[in-house]
Formats: sequence, structure tokens, C-alpha cells
Amino acid sequence: MFRLNPKTGLTHEVSPEVESTQIPPLRDPQGRHLDYLRLSVTDRCNLRCRYCMPADGIKLAARENVLTLEEMQRLGAIFAQLGVRKIRITGGEPLLRKGVVSLIAGLQGLPSSPEILMTTNGLLLEANLHDLQAAGLRRINLSLDTLKPEKWRDITRRGGHDTVLKAMDLVLAKGMGLKINVVVLPGENVNEIPDFVALTKDRDVSIRFIEPMPFDGTGKPLAATVNGDDILGFIRPHYELKALTNPDGAVDKLYAVKGHRGNIGIIEGHSRTFCSSCRRLRLNASGEFRTCLYGRPQANLRLLMRGGATDTDLMAVIRDAVEKRLVDGFAAEKDSKLFGLKSMVDIGG
Repeated sequence: MFRLNPKTGLTHEVSPEVESTQIPPLRDPQGRHLDYLRLSVTDRCNLRCRYCMPADGIKLAARENVLTLEEMQRLGAIFAQLGVRKIRITGGEPLLRKGVVSLIAGLQGLPSSPEILMTTNGLLLEANLHDLQAAGLRRINLSLDTLKPEKWRDITRRGGHDTVLKAMDLVLAKGMGLKINVVVLPGENVNEIPDFVALTKDRDVSIRFIEPMPFDGTGKPLAATVNGDDILGFIRPHYELKALTNPDGAVDKLYAVKGHRGNIGIIEGHSRTFCSSCRRLRLNASGEFRTCLYGRPQANLRLLMRGGATDTDLMAVIRDAVEKRLVDGFAAEKDSKLFGLKSMVDIGG
């Protein structure tokens, strides 16, 4: 059986046995309820951030090896039936993918009404913002690692800094939720941390400072890093912070800033302090399914679909992978050593 979404024209297969069955949610061996999918729609990007990929980029997947929009819609529907309540559209840069607005509308229109979000570098955001909001997108994560144009060019190896700053304020003017992701790079932008916190003074925005992680595509460990306590150490001499209660399953440690509208968060992605509550699953643009950022792919859902797998077959594969999910990112990294740590853009952001 195929279901047509009249808003987008996208169809997805719904097996009769799936349609009529009450499906238990996804739980891993540690009892974590996995209800958040990061769905990469492309491995292409219009930046070359040094912490994400080499200067000459990565080897891109052949077009025929990338999921079609219809396949993404179908998989989104399957994950929603398995209890996923939040789907984040990522890349690469997701706005480079033609048809991504229709995909967002299609996922937003699923019977379970999952929340659809997007992470973007902002370069194409102004031209697409109206259509994204009309498609049902309500919250955006914007990647912005520096407030200095010359430093932006150094980190990203590209231009466009003013465009991203403009996009930040356009999102807020539209009344949409906004988080700004700042990868904290030792010797690069740590001195800007207080300046980023200042953005929360009159803006209803959350600034999330992220520990650097070893996903630059070289396969080498980090030459230098900074942890969550170090980041707080750059903030506390300038601002009074109050720890906030994290939403269930959140990976960031949240803090209110006295006298500010917005707040800040610390994501200890390298220290991996949040693994015990992590609810995330990952699907890259080629259909590789991961249960942990640091882990190896557990299955290629694209190959299974094109080989004739039914929704029930795909659900069984997804559930089997989740039931083998390791205890934390350290165990997953150890398990994936033979495969190597890839570029973040290849994993899917």
C-alpha cells in the first residue's frame, strides 16, 4: 500500500500489516527511548570548515547512491511509526538539496506529526526562509563559529559571513526558534565566547558551545581540544550563570544568563558526558544507519529498500540495530576503529 501526501506529491509505502499494528517504541539495551532522528539529505556543502573536512572536500557519493526524496519520505514515515517524534534535517548543507522544502512538508504531514527541524550554515537561508516556514519548519539551528569576518574565512575557507549574520536576525524576525551552534576551537575562537554570550542579551536565542570532535575527514586524533569546564571558565568571569533543568534526552547542559533573554548550552561531544540520556539515531544521505555518532553504520537502508524490503523488513533491521546499541560513544568508537572516523559531513552532521 502506498500513501500519497497531497501537499507534496511524495508517496511512501505502508505495509498493510504495519498499518494495522500497534508498534512498540525503539529502546536500546540500556533502556533509552530513541525518538530523535538526524536525517542527512546531502553530503554536499558550500563551506569547507577545517574541523569538518579537508580543504579539497571529501569524495562525494555518486548520485545514484543518494537517497531519493521519496525514499527519505518513506524512511521518515517508518521511523515515525517506530516512535520517532523529532526529525532534524541535516547535511552537508541541507538547503543545497533540491526539493528539501517539499520533503519537510511531507514529513511534517505524517499522521504522528513529528517535529521537523533543520541545521544549516545559513548561506541559503534568506532565499528559502519563507517557504521553509510555510512547510511547517518552526525551529532552526544555525552554525556560526565566529563573529569576525576574517576568522570566518579562515575557519570555513569561504566567504559569506555577513549573509549568515543577516540570516540569524531574519529567523528571529520571523518568530522562529533559533539555536546557534559554535564549535569551540582552541587558539581560534575561544576569546569570542563572551561575545557570543552577549548575543543572548536582547535576543531570544540559545548559544550552544560545542567541544571539537575528531570528524575532520583525516582520521587523525585532535591536535588540541577544549572541554565543557574550560568553556564555562571563559564565561563565568563576565556573566552570572544559573544551571537550568535539561529537557528529557537533551545533550546540552543549559544555563540562564542573568539579565538576558536567551540562554547558553554546553555540548560535550568529545567528552561524551550525555551518552546515558542520548536518544539520537542517524541516517546519512546514502542510507547508512547509525545508532551513535562515533559508531560504524549498522545497516544500509537504501540498499535494502532497493532490494525490495517491505516496511516490516526495514523496521526489523532498525530495531535489531537499536537492540545492539552500545553503552556509550567510547564503546562505539572502539568498535568502529577498523572503519575509521569519517568526516562529519559524510556521517550526516
